[in-house]
Amino acid sequence: MPLEYETFVEDPELVKEEMERNISIRELTPDRRKTKYKTRYVKALVFPNPDKGKDDILQIRYLQGERFPKPFGIKILQELGPFEVKEKSVFTS
Repeated sequence: MPLEYETFVEDPELVKEEMERNISIRELTPDRRKTKYKTRYVKALVFPNPDKGKDDILQIRYLQGERFPKPFGIKILQELGPFEVKEKSVFTS
């Protein structure tokens, strides 16, 4: 069963093709209930079509909190450790 995550973006239209990004994601379906909403900083491939990745699902929210109507696919490539504020972790132009 695929896991589900969420992230925040300025404009979901920026994810038009498969792309590798460093992003912060929140777990929505963790193995342990205590880790729900745990934020992770990862390097991941993001797909505009969740079936293309055949991995996990990424729900995208605008910075104001409104959820984008269609889900994306995500494949986590690497854990990047604690979040560093040195760079933005949301999709921007």
